[in-house]
Amino acid sequence: MSSPPPVKWYQKEFFIGLLIDIIEPKKESVKVDVSETSIHFEAESSTGKHEFDITLHKKVDPEKYHIKVKDRRIKIVISKAEGCQEEWSRLTPDKHRWLKFDVDSVDLTDEETIAARKLEDAKRRLEAEHGPLPKDTKIQQMSNMLNGDDLSRDLELAEKEMYDMLRNSYLTIYNSVVWLGYFYVFFVSLLRVFIEGPGAIKTNYAAMSWLLRSCQQTVFLEIIHAATGLTKTSTLATVLQVSGRAVVLFTVVDAEPALQTSLVCYLLVVAWSAVEVFRYPYYIVQIYEFYFPKLMWLRYNVWIPLYPIGILCELYLVYQCIGLVTESGRLTVTMPNKLNVAFDFSSFLKLYLAATSIGGLKLMAYMGSQRTKGLKKLAKMKQMEDIYYKEKDLINIRKKKEGKKHA
Repeated sequence: MSSPPPVKWYQKEFFIGLLIDIIEPKKESVKVDVSETSIHFEAESSTGKHEFDITLHKKVDPEKYHIKVKDRRIKIVISKAEGCQEEWSRLTPDKHRWLKFDVDSVDLTDEETIAARKLEDAKRRLEAEHGPLPKDTKIQQMSNMLNGDDLSRDLELAEKEMYDMLRNSYLTIYNSVVWLGYFYVFFVSLLRVFIEGPGAIKTNYAAMSWLLRSCQQTVFLEIIHAATGLTKTSTLATVLQVSGRAVVLFTVVDAEPALQTSLVCYLLVVAWSAVEVFRYPYYIVQIYEFYFPKLMWLRYNVWIPLYPIGILCELYLVYQCIGLVTESGRLTVTMPNKLNVAFDFSSFLKLYLAATSIGGLKLMAYMGSQRTKGLKKLAKMKQMEDIYYKEKDLINIRKKKEGKKHA
């Protein structure tokens, strides 16, 4: 059985917005149908199915709307129809207990507007629950009746806001620290070759290894982030990605000095760090839902040359390491022993080589699909931005014309 979730609405000069509070909504289940005079919403979450229909007070443009799904809230922004861009006195002519005006969206300097909105919302909810109010009903009586219903919801929203603030602060610090580490590796690796010449290639890993190891050890936290829900990434995918790079770094490159002086090792360090230089700033921007089209474009395009370079370098170094491990017997356990267990590290590297070859192709295909989705989203956001500024310019032109008429 479906039920309407708590909804707040607000408005600006050119659009209206709905803030729908649903904990952990299933993104693929979110369905929004917008017509000129109505909105239909459906979504599923861990608590069940949520659904509502709203008849609008005035008209909107059904072709211009945007949906943003977050962990605990769904945001819908819809452009007002031309001719309906003045301030709306209400969202809907109907009365709904679960719908109220978002007072926080009002200019806080306009105290009369805030008081009017609060009183209007209180009156609507009371009438929906108890019928028409007597004329001598006091504002304090309304407040007392509403407090009991709203207390648990207000506490839940306060907890959500505190959680979001702590989560965003932590992820910002984490992403910034890791980005600084990889940026230093990337920048100094290029700078050393520019200043010292090709000879710096042979000594680059020795100079950067301490920071590269520190960054990779820190990145293991991303597995915890995914497992605990701090980030939306798949736990399994994160484990495979982090552990795969760790195998190459700690058991192949870092353990074999003969591989560290090669050009391939240098290219691997540069490719790894270059990818992260653009990835982590994108993550920070996504936390706060900022719109930086150039950064989004780089995020979805810079991997095209860097991923193949990185994968090929990994395969080459692992292949070279197999021969070295076969000769040295490093990390190989032979029988007999107390545990009665044998392990051939060279055979493990051969399996890893095959898995990386297949996994690399799948990773490239996955990144290609993500790039397509990302560029479509970027194009849609650019289109909405153009529409907004175009409408804003038209309004300014109208105001100037009206000003000239009155002058």
